Amino acid sequence: MAKALSPELPRDGRRKKMGDLFDLGHVAQLHEIQTARLRNSEPGIGHELDFPSFEKYLATIPKIPPQLRLPDKDFPLLVLVESRLPLKRLCACGNIDFDGSDKTFELWNALHSNPEVPFWIRMQDGRQNRNRSVVDCRHNFAKNELGLTVLEAVSAYIQYPEVVSDTTRRDGHVMDLPGSVRRKQREDVACLRVISGRTVLDWRWGGSALPNHGSASCRKF
Repeated sequence: MAKALSPELPRDGRRKKMGDLFDLGHVAQLHEIQTARLRNSEPGIGHELDFPSFEKYLATIPKIPPQLRLPDKDFPLLVLVESRLPLKRLCACGNIDFDGSDKTFELWNALHSNPEVPFWIRMQDGRQNRNRSVVDCRHNFAKNELGLTVLEAVSAYIQYPEVVSDTTRRDGHVMDLPGSVRRKQREDVACLRVISGRTVLDWRWGGSALPNHGSASCRKF
């Protein structure tokens, strides 16, 4: 069994080294997420990957690509995608209900291929694409824009829970994920939603436009 991660940030003498990996804002953010989950006896990502300390986990995270460091109004959220955990285990880390398996979804096309090591993206949560079908959004994405995949979406939710909001509210928002489709029926696209306080990874037919759904996308380099 993996040991619990340290609840303390690295001491000041190590901060410069950590900052060389990625900015300290993300160090603090990931640490806060990790500490809160361990406090609630919930699995943390570093813990799930058998790292003995938070620092050991951070040492495996790549630097943020220079192109992604700059603020981007079209893709405002900088997200670390943890691709070393299979989908079911990553969903468990985010308290996301998912009745499928690691084989339920496949990538929409080869452009969405994800590396087997952690990577960074800049993304938007789909609110700008509300009431547009996934099919329409795919046709109109910019040249360097890709629909979000399930691994990217779950990673984003763990870091920014506000990317979705409860559909029992008038302003509830569901993220459609054009980069992942159901293996048995490729017209069905993955989606991440909150229903009565529970976050659920699900799927729906991608040809319809719904007022509280929007296609999330990212910019990768």
